[in-house]
Amino acid sequence: MTDTQHITFSHRRWLWFDPYTRHYVKRRTHQVLVEGRLEKYEGVLHVIMPQHVSRLDGFIVRMIQRQRAPQARLVTIMLDEQLKQNPVFKKAGALGITPGSLASARKLKQAVANELTGGDYLVIFPQGRIETVDADPRRIRDGYRHLVHPQIPTRFTPIALAVEPLTHSKPTVFVRIGEAVSVEQAAEAFANTVLDLRTWLRSQGESADAAWPGRRLL
Repeated sequence: MTDTQHITFSHRRWLWFDPYTRHYVKRRTHQVLVEGRLEKYEGVLHVIMPQHVSRLDGFIVRMIQRQRAPQARLVTIMLDEQLKQNPVFKKAGALGITPGSLASARKLKQAVANELTGGDYLVIFPQGRIETVDADPRRIRDGYRHLVHPQIPTRFTPIALAVEPLTHSKPTVFVRIGEAVSVEQAAEAFANTVLDLRTWLRSQGESADAAWPGRRLL
C-alpha cells in the first residue's frame, strides 16, 4: 500500500458510469422505492451509512445522491481487496480500507481530512459486508467513527434497504433514508432506521409497494 490515498473522482467518468449503474439496477429489479431525502448543505461533510443487503446497494445510493445533489462528489469506502479486483471503482472515486489494519485506518482518516470538503458525500457500509436482511443492525463495525472531519461539521445519515420479491418476478427495493445525526448518535440511528423499515414491511405484506409513502426512484 502507498503512504497516502488520493481521491480520483471525476464527473466526466461518471457520465458513462451512471448510465451503466442505472441499467444494472433496472435489469435486476421491478422497481426502487424511496422515502426520505439526503441532507444538502455546502458546509457539511455528509457521511451516508447504508444497510448492506445486496450488490445493488452502492449503485442505488449513487442514484439517490445524484438525484439530490448532482454536482456534489460521492466517495465510497470499499475494501482494498475489492478495489484490486475492480479498479474502475477507484477511478470513480472510491477509497480503500483493509479491515483490522491500523495503518489502513490512518491512511483513510488522513484522506478524509486532506481531500474531502464541505458538500461532499462519503459512503461507508457499517456492517462491513453483505448481510441477510434480518441481520441484527446493532452489530456494526466502528470504522465510521474515523470519518469525522477535523475542520468541517460532519453529519451521518443512516439508510435502510430491503429487497422484497412480493408478487412480481423481480424484487422491489425499499429504501428508507433516516435523519442525519452526529457521530455519537450514528449507531443508534442506523439500527432504528433498519428496524423501522423492517417492522413496516412486515405490517404491509404483499401490499407494501402499493402502500409505500415515498416516491419511485426507478
